[in-house]
Parts: sequence; C-alpha cells; structure tokens
Amino acid sequence: MGASQNVSLATSVSENDKRKKIRNYFARPKLTWPIVLIVIGLLTLLAGIGLILLIVGGIWLFIEVQPLLDTPGDQTIDAWLVDDIEQIKKRSLGRLNIDKSELIRDSIVIRGPILWNKNGIPSDDLAWKKGKDERTRFSINALTVVHLTEHRLSSYQCDYNFMRGVPLNEQDDEFHYRDVVAVSTRDDSTNYTLPNGNLMKQAQLFKLSVSSGDSIEVVVNSTDLVNFTGGSIMETGLDNAIKALRKVLGEKKI
Repeated sequence: MGASQNVSLATSVSENDKRKKIRNYFARPKLTWPIVLIVIGLLTLLAGIGLILLIVGGIWLFIEVQPLLDTPGDQTIDAWLVDDIEQIKKRSLGRLNIDKSELIRDSIVIRGPILWNKNGIPSDDLAWKKGKDERTRFSINALTVVHLTEHRLSSYQCDYNFMRGVPLNEQDDEFHYRDVVAVSTRDDSTNYTLPNGNLMKQAQLFKLSVSSGDSIEVVVNSTDLVNFTGGSIMETGLDNAIKALRKVLGEKKI
C-alpha cells in the first residue's frame, strides 16, 4: 500500500472500522494448534477422522489469519494515532478549563510506550508490532499533554488504549511557573513485568518536578523493551518537550 493510499484510508473509514483495523494491525495470530491439527489430519488422511481434522484445522487457521488480510499500513496507523492525540489535546483543554486562546504556544505532547499491566487495561489489549521501518508501535500509550498559559503550566496525563480509542487513568495538574524546579530526563530502575514474564529493570524517564515534591513522570524508552520487541521506539516528543519547557520556564522566571 503506497503513501497516498495510506492517507486516503486514514481519512475515509468510520470510527468502528478504524478501531477494528487497528486491532487487526496489532493482532498476533495463534497458529500452533491449527497447524498441528492440519498435520495430524494429513498424516491420518486415509482414516475417517483425518479428513475431519484437516477441515477443522483449515477453518481454525483461516480464522486466525483472516485479520491479517485487513491490516492497515504503518503510515496509516501513525496518522490515526496523531488524529487521536489531537482529540486528547482538546479533551485535556476541557478538563483543565483552558480556552485555546489562553495558550502562549502550541501544547506539548510526550508519548511513552506501555507494555505492562495497568489499571483498567485488559491484558489482551497489551500489544505491539514492529513495522517495516523497524520501529515498534504500541496499542497502549502513556500520553502527557502540557499546556502553557501566561501564568501557569497545566498538564493532563492518561493511559491511552489505541485499539479502543479510550483514555484511562486520567490525571490533571496545574503548577505556577515559579514552583517548577526541574525538567529533566534520567535513567531509573523500574520493576515492570513484560508479556514474556521478564522484568523491565531500567527505563529512560521524562520528569518535571515542583517545589512541593510533586512530579510528572513518563517512561519514554527502555533497552529491555527494545530488546523484547526487536524494534526501536517511535518518536516520543521528548526532545522538543524539554527544549520548549526550558525555554518558557527561563523566560517566566526572569
């Protein structure tokens, strides 16, 4: 599928079809048992049960593989996530009671992968896929949106279920610029369990700290996660966020 076809698909499907295609994109077919049935059926084809096993295995295999026949490309998935993030930005403005005209610059978005258990997220929805560009997309993403107004910094955070189009575990915060003491990235120890049962022991975190001791943190990358998925992490917006926040904070604290 070419780039123009991806763009067309990204803008022409209904919401229900969109979510179905996103689920198909992240689907991981379970092929072992259907193939086992087909092999046994072939080996016992002369017996009456062999033909039955062959038919059942073939139907089962088709059911598992069928979602892959209706899978959008990487570019379409990326475009859909960008569209969803725009809707999350609007949602966050409403929750924080901020009018867009109050913003002194474009809102900042930081995105991080989630591939471990979180409240409200079914384990079956924790999915990933390495694209043709060797980058890994995730079905669940930690989204942080930071809005900058004349006198304060406001943030919205959620765990976004991309397959269902649902934000979960939402949190809002507002801080005066003078109370922000640090904006940084750091490597830290973590204790998240990945789908294979292994621990993600270390991760790179974005952190915004305030004088009260409160902070905003987002996991943006991890060597353990990269090794597990076999692909690099998609752009998180981290570098632009750090530069923009430090620039505005420097101006506001003069």
